[in-house]
Amino acid sequence: MKKRVTPLLLVLILLILAAVPALGAGTMQQGSMYVNTANGKALRFRSSKSTSANNVLTEIPYGTKVYVLSWDGSWARIRYNSAVGYVVQKHLTIARPEPYETVAAQRAQAASVRQAERELKAANARLDRSKLRAVLDYDVTVRVGVREMTVTAYQKADLTSASVAHYEDGARLTIQAQNRSWAKIYDGAADLTGYMLLEDLEPDLVEEELLEDEVIPSAPSDPPAAPDAESQAAAPSEGEPSQTLSSGEPTPVPENYYDDLYLDDEGDG
Repeated sequence: MKKRVTPLLLVLILLILAAVPALGAGTMQQGSMYVNTANGKALRFRSSKSTSANNVLTEIPYGTKVYVLSWDGSWARIRYNSAVGYVVQKHLTIARPEPYETVAAQRAQAASVRQAERELKAANARLDRSKLRAVLDYDVTVRVGVREMTVTAYQKADLTSASVAHYEDGARLTIQAQNRSWAKIYDGAADLTGYMLLEDLEPDLVEEELLEDEVIPSAPSDPPAAPDAESQAAAPSEGEPSQTLSSGEPTPVPENYYDDLYLDDEGDG
C-alpha cells in the first residue's frame, strides 16, 4: 500500500525549507564585528547606502567594535554608539585586528622579503649556469664579507636552493669541481658536500719546504780575475798620489809636490 502525503504535511515541509535559508542568513547578518581598514584609518559611518560626502555621520576608528544588523550588497547596516547607519562591509572583520603599527611592520617585512627574493633571482640569473667541471681537489679558506656573519653552502648551484651549512670566516674546505661562479665543496669535518660561490673561497698558499738533505749547495765563487794591461797602466806607481777620486773625478795634487820631490836631485848636481 502506497503512503500518501497529505496536503498539510506538504505545506509544513515547504515552510520548513523556506525558513532554513532565512535562519542561516539571519545568523550571518547579525553580530559583533570590528573595523579593519587596510590603511589603518577610520571608517566613515553614513546615514544612507551612498558614498556621498553629505551623508557622513561620523568616522569610526580602526579596531572599534560595532554591531552588524544586516547586510545589503556591499553595505552593512550597523549600530554604533546607539546610532544606526551604514558602512562598507569589506572593512569589517570578525576577529579583532592587531594594532596597525604591528600590521604595517609585518607588511613592510613581507615586502622586504619579496624584494630580496626578486634580487636573489636577478643575481642568480647573472651567475655562470654552465656545468661544473671536476678539478684536482685543492684546499680553500672561507672568506666572509664585511657585512655578513657567515656564508652559505647550498644544496645545488643555485641561490634559491636550500642551504646545507653556514660557514664562518677561516673555515677550511676542499673544492672538487667548479665553473666561473660556483664551486662544489667538501667539508671533511662534517662529511658533507655542497655548493658555494667561488668569490667566498680563497685558495690556500702552500709553501714548499726543502728537507736538509735536499738542499742544493751553492756553487763555489769564481777566483778574482787577473788585472789586464790597461788597468795596470792606469794604476798609480808607489809613492805617487792617486789621480782619481772614487767618483771618477781627478784628485787635486798638493801645491809644490813636484818641487819637493826633485829638490835633492838639484842639490846633488
